[in-house]
Amino acid sequence: MENLYTFQIDRKKKSNKSKKTPKTKIVITKPSVAEVENGEFFYGQKFNEFINAGFLTKAMLSKKMGNLAGLPSAEDADRLQTLMMENVEAARVVQFYGEAKKLDKEQQEKLKNAQEDFVNTQKEIYEYQELIRDQFSQTADAKAEQRLVEWFIFNFSFYEDVVDDKKGLFPIFQGETFDDKREFYLGLSEEKLETKDKDILKIKEIFDGSYETLIRVISIYLNKLGNDQKSVDKAMKDLFEQEPKEEEEQKKEEKEEEKDE
Repeated sequence: MENLYTFQIDRKKKSNKSKKTPKTKIVITKPSVAEVENGEFFYGQKFNEFINAGFLTKAMLSKKMGNLAGLPSAEDADRLQTLMMENVEAARVVQFYGEAKKLDKEQQEKLKNAQEDFVNTQKEIYEYQELIRDQFSQTADAKAEQRLVEWFIFNFSFYEDVVDDKKGLFPIFQGETFDDKREFYLGLSEEKLETKDKDILKIKEIFDGSYETLIRVISIYLNKLGNDQKSVDKAMKDLFEQEPKEEEEQKKEEKEEEKDE
């Protein structure tokens, strides 16, 4: 079983004796080719279910509404096509010069510019796709895509734990079927769980600390922006890292909150 991405989350301290905050390792395993095909089949099933339930497709909504409510225009589609071509060209230049052992100053400058162009176009493509998803969020396509992301998260997300002195991986989402796991997920999504089961409370804590990252990683994987630890890390940094000004503002807010307390 190959890993797609791993990260750690902080856990609540069980006692005040240790100054260290307990951490839990979260592992997202990489789907096999057969499992990806299963996901595609699952998407098709959900897509048809939502159509039968009365949801319009993106194509139907676009035809019905035209450019009303900010729906994408022909110019937007042309811009996306241009971005994708620029992204592919930048990737080609990065690969070409990146494999060279020695580069002169002009070649180093070309490599640097291509790396910047690749990151910028990749980010703009992702933001455009997110905008489209928001605008078409109530279509059969978007609903099925949401279920597909959940399907990958439910089936490939694990946490590391030690049982009987043996370290192993355990699924975050319990259940035999997708519906079982989704019901379990909805329970974990509640702000407070009405249970005294220590195992469930532990998984709730793990869920709260990891779910946002799980969504981001699976979205990056499905959009073909990363397929291993290194490439997913880079995509996470390029797409989700806070701008310096935002970080400064957040730190100021945190300091003010501490003063108020």
